[in-house]
Amino acid sequence: MQMPLTLRLIFHGLRGVMLALTITLLGWVTLVPATAAERAALNAPLGLESPDGLLALRIARAMIHFAPERSARMLSHASDGEITPELAALILRDIASVPPQTPDALAPARQAGGAKFVTVD
Repeated sequence: MQMPLTLRLIFHGLRGVMLALTITLLGWVTLVPATAAERAALNAPLGLESPDGLLALRIARAMIHFAPERSARMLSHASDGEITPELAALILRDIASVPPQTPDALAPARQAGGAKFVTVD
């Protein structure tokens, strides 16, 4: 027995969307260089594109964004009950915390004093 064409189209469409989302998420986690806020959170130097801990930081951010309660329960279950789900959620939020990126924090400090124009005598 074969499914009707409309159900097959819906199934293949949903499968394609899920595959596209998975590829996009994996590409973001692995291929995109670190932003200034992520480098600051990881205490990485300026020229380093993929500092240590970037993968864990991005995976924790995705877990907190998409399913915070379920990911905390899974982490608690993976530790065989050594940590509670509340502590696991706290750990994930701590790993995923990145300070907000503000333009004032990124701009170098400017000095107001000094000569504005050069005059030739």
